[in-house]
Amino acid sequence: MVEGGQGGSSDSSEVRKSAILAELARAEGAESDGARRADDADAEEGAVSPQAWVRDEWARLRRGEGEVAEFLKEFVPTFAFFLAIRIALVEPRYIPSLSMYPTLDINDQLAVEKVSKWNRPPRRGEIVVFDPPDAFWRLRERDGEALIKRVVAVGGDTVEVRGGRLYVNGQLQDESYVNERAAYELPPLAVPPGSVFVLGDNRNQSFDSHYWGFLPQRNIIGHAVVSYWPPGRIKGLDGVAERLAGPQPDQASAPLLER
Repeated sequence: MVEGGQGGSSDSSEVRKSAILAELARAEGAESDGARRADDADAEEGAVSPQAWVRDEWARLRRGEGEVAEFLKEFVPTFAFFLAIRIALVEPRYIPSLSMYPTLDINDQLAVEKVSKWNRPPRRGEIVVFDPPDAFWRLRERDGEALIKRVVAVGGDTVEVRGGRLYVNGQLQDESYVNERAAYELPPLAVPPGSVFVLGDNRNQSFDSHYWGFLPQRNIIGHAVVSYWPPGRIKGLDGVAERLAGPQPDQASAPLLER
């Protein structure tokens, strides 16, 4: 009888323990759910809509504060610096055609120097980038694209193509850079002051001065100094001009650039 009474007491004790544990588990679960709901509520309260963020950043920007303002403080001066270089000093260009082949090929990229045109007249042999003259647009549909050719004669020169060869002031020119001899003839032409005569190195695939005449000096944007892309074609482009840098015609009467 005594043994039986102890067993009943033990069973009751175990039941009470189980009930207590169950209550604790429910309490912990409720607390966790409550915490999660509180966290979610906090997150919703802390969320900022895109419109509110824009309004806030705009207000900060007007005060010179915030992330956007800090970005602009760093970006704008850098952008302005490179823009000034492009406008006034050096401009990148790419080659869209074969008119200057083999010196320049399609998609070659080069640097065009824009300062020297204000200090001196163009030189024979220079490769220049220019806005086409009105005579060009009378023969082609206007698209606003700049062109690139080589100066073969300057103001005061007499230029001629005879037997496919170029003559300047009666002298046969050494043009080892051309793709082939010209398939056309050109009678002697006197280049007027303030103008130049330009031809493509790919003589028979170039729409140049032998079609539309003289290029006014004021139309010149700058002259190409180096081809820098692709890497396998990196080279300076002033070699011909330097080789031809002998006595130049007197261009004192040529007007300074007005652009």
